Amino acid sequence: MTTHTPTAPSPATTAEDVSHEASWEVAWHGWAAERDETITAPHGVASATGTHWLGAEPTEVPGLPGRWWAEDGQVRGETADVPVRIAPGARLALGERVLTALAPGGALAVRVLDPAAPTRTSLTGVVRHDPDPAWVLTGRFVPAAADATLPIEHADGRTTDDPVVGTVEVEVAGSAASLVAFGRPGGLQVTFGDASNGDGPEGAGSVGFRFLSLPEPAADGTVTVDLNRAYLPPCVFTDHYLCPLPPPQNRLPVRVAAGERWPTYA
Repeated sequence: MTTHTPTAPSPATTAEDVSHEASWEVAWHGWAAERDETITAPHGVASATGTHWLGAEPTEVPGLPGRWWAEDGQVRGETADVPVRIAPGARLALGERVLTALAPGGALAVRVLDPAAPTRTSLTGVVRHDPDPAWVLTGRFVPAAADATLPIEHADGRTTDDPVVGTVEVEVAGSAASLVAFGRPGGLQVTFGDASNGDGPEGAGSVGFRFLSLPEPAADGTVTVDLNRAYLPPCVFTDHYLCPLPPPQNRLPVRVAAGERWPTYA
């Protein structure tokens, strides 16, 4: 979905600079291809048809056989007299569909992934900005207190009190920003909005914010902020996700013309 025409290097550009930029661009295209697979795979992001909250009493779940409930921190089910247990984060194949269990804030839910979901079968791709090294920024990580938390609203209307690991101080398009960062394995996670939100053709979905995964900060606190890898949240592709919304300080007043823009459909 992305087209890019390399420009000729300026006279001051060295062969080493050209080689580095070419390698960086190859890596970006690899990242974009991995994202496409994550979204469009048979049981990928776009295949979710439901996220169903469960209680202690067995109940029917739309589209699933049998009855389902929460017990001992696991999703339990009984289909055709066959008992089912799914621990949070685990997956279970059920015919063509895959079930996954999740437990945000301790509440249990089962998510259904179906290759035949219209949100997947009608999806043709993702429009992205051309990769541009100008959007590779250097930020400074400022750690938060060990027990710091922040109330975070989610796309489904819930609010959770989430642990905060710190902030990333960075200048974006001439505007100073202090981005709240959350922890993830191997680095940091940022949810942000910017002035480009809402761009896109009618029917492309409401793109109100994006995610950005950052590496671990260096020993001196510096951290690479590559906005070319800003990506759309799962709830852009289907309503059945619990995406966290950006905190107020992560809503930038400038346009970030980098990363993923909107999905396209047949």
